Amino acid sequence: MPNSVINNQTEENIKNYLSEDDKNSMSDLDSINEKKYFKSRKFILAFLLLLIIGVVALFYFMRNKGKESFDDTQVRVRIEAPKEITSGEELVFNINYENKTSVDLKNVKIFFYFPKNFLYISSERDNKVEEAVLSWDIEKIAAGETGNIKMFGRVLGSQNSVYEFKSRISYTPENFNYEFSSSDDHSAAAVTIKKVPFILSVNSPEVLTVGEKFEYAIDFENISDYVFKFLQIRSNLPQNFACDSVDSQKIEENDEISFIFDVNDFSAGASEKILIKCLVMAKLNKNVDNKTSIVLEASEDGEIYFEYANVEISTIINEIPIEITQSVNGSTDYLAVKGEDLIYMIKFKNIGEQEIRGLVINSELTGKIDFDSIDVNNGSYDKNTKKITWSAFNVPKLASLAPGEEGEVSFRVNIVDYIEIRNPEEKHFSINNIVTISNFNFNTNSANVERKIASNNSVTKLNASLFLRSKGYFNDDGRIKNTGAIPPEVDQETQYLIHWNLSSLLNDISSIRITSVLPENVNWTGSFIKSNGEISIGNQNNGVFIPEETDLADEELNKEMSQREEATFNSIDDTEKDSAQIIDMPKEEKFYYNTETREVIWEIPLLDANTGVSSPVKEVVFQVSIKPKDSDIGNIVKITEIVRATGFDDFTKNEIEAIDIELTSELPDDYSIGINEGIVISNTDIKEKENVINQ
Repeated sequence: MPNSVINNQTEENIKNYLSEDDKNSMSDLDSINEKKYFKSRKFILAFLLLLIIGVVALFYFMRNKGKESFDDTQVRVRIEAPKEITSGEELVFNINYENKTSVDLKNVKIFFYFPKNFLYISSERDNKVEEAVLSWDIEKIAAGETGNIKMFGRVLGSQNSVYEFKSRISYTPENFNYEFSSSDDHSAAAVTIKKVPFILSVNSPEVLTVGEKFEYAIDFENISDYVFKFLQIRSNLPQNFACDSVDSQKIEENDEISFIFDVNDFSAGASEKILIKCLVMAKLNKNVDNKTSIVLEASEDGEIYFEYANVEISTIINEIPIEITQSVNGSTDYLAVKGEDLIYMIKFKNIGEQEIRGLVINSELTGKIDFDSIDVNNGSYDKNTKKITWSAFNVPKLASLAPGEEGEVSFRVNIVDYIEIRNPEEKHFSINNIVTISNFNFNTNSANVERKIASNNSVTKLNASLFLRSKGYFNDDGRIKNTGAIPPEVDQETQYLIHWNLSSLLNDISSIRITSVLPENVNWTGSFIKSNGEISIGNQNNGVFIPEETDLADEELNKEMSQREEATFNSIDDTEKDSAQIIDMPKEEKFYYNTETREVIWEIPLLDANTGVSSPVKEVVFQVSIKPKDSDIGNIVKITEIVRATGFDDFTKNEIEAIDIELTSELPDDYSIGINEGIVISNTDIKEKENVINQ
């Protein structure tokens, strides 16, 4: 076959023209060519790998060769700083550097690493500050050149604390293209605080008893020559120490309470005393640790503090060997009212395992009481100190109280009947009685030593007083006019205005509801005045509440729902009940007439304490009418039934009630109505009177 024909065919077509031997020869040729291709590729890859290894090896060889020709140990940086300092004083740090090589150094940077208790002030050269690192850029350090950088700062901390500073220098030699870094043992310096600028002391009893009152007395003085702008005193106390102090911030965390006192611009030589008053509560470990420290605020944002000095003290807590209980008028949670007599019963019992001798009981009352009315059984009352005392001279058991033995003492006192209220904030009054039992050790060589071993505080809250007054008028102030006959006549309509006045004393009262029923022959006219002074004149449908009609199934469902709600309410604790009662409060004041029950109803969400004393009396006015019958002749007629107010004392959590008498046509508050002008008369009586007058 001609070559021109073969060249114009595809490989597959060519094979069609070959014999079997030629085809096999051609396949062998392809296999050989493929093997040659892979061998060539492996050779190239191996060559490239060897070339890379050679370049890297040459680089490290040249670099090490360069290092051999450049001695980086001859480039040094050193820190000069005082070894012993006073905390907070201004210090000078000298950062010395030197280049003892024969090569100039370029792109030099010096680093200074400082601890968190270091406050940077300034430097004689421009620098950068990033977190805990200061750095200086130096364009060039010539061969053989030395230099110095002065930097100023303060080191803050407690006595005997040690702080380390480090430095480093980085650079590029003139005849190299890569960076070197130098630091050694001389590049660091340690500073020890040997003196602090404060004297701090804390005084408190070493041994305390549960229930005992005591004081932490913190004394501190600035013995330095400079002023501290942002000084704070912190005292950490256990949670079960009931403590308080004026001019302090109180922070509660975990099992501790921190009291923080800010002292600004605390000048040289100044001194101060801080008192924290505490009461040892129950459930304490036998040994309790307390730490008080002086710290300086390092930044005005108040986030960073450094401790200058601290004092740690340990207190031993003894369990109460005596149990005290108090009752008032036979109750441990008695709620009183002004003008009432209170009988205090104080019981004591030795709950320890040892006999206690030489006991004295003291009782101190505070609150709205008549101190002249105090009457003590088997004890004494000191009018100067207002302290009641019982001792073994009057109560033999106080001489020696055996384990498990108990006794009691008592006294009587009157709550004042009149409590003067000068401003709306005077509310929530209580009678407090603090009882302490002390043990006198008569066996010591010195004077008698008193040790308080138990105390108890009884708080008797005073209930609010709610005052309700219902008054009736024929001749009133003219805002709503009445018509009709006086005396009332048979079959003639006479109108009256009813005033409900509401006031309170001592506490806020919520969920108030005032109701009164209108007798059958008395009608609601629809004219009334709300407590905000808004006058509403209308017909009998004005201000009326008409209950929606419900079928028997709805009534049964409502009854079941009420029973469920009552069962739920009875199952919750007292705190939750308070919240539940608040939820049931009316959300806005309402005044209306219920046609189904014939009740006039006034609902008030909240009545402020001392309404009517420090603020005006709260009042609503409404009009009713009456048309006497023949059976009423010669009698006075009833205008309203008894009026009743109920509410909830927000301070004592007690229900409260007030009642006023029914109103009749006698109208005792309307002085324009004469005697017997409230008695119903007949038309005949009127005609006879007219005839007498005409004659």
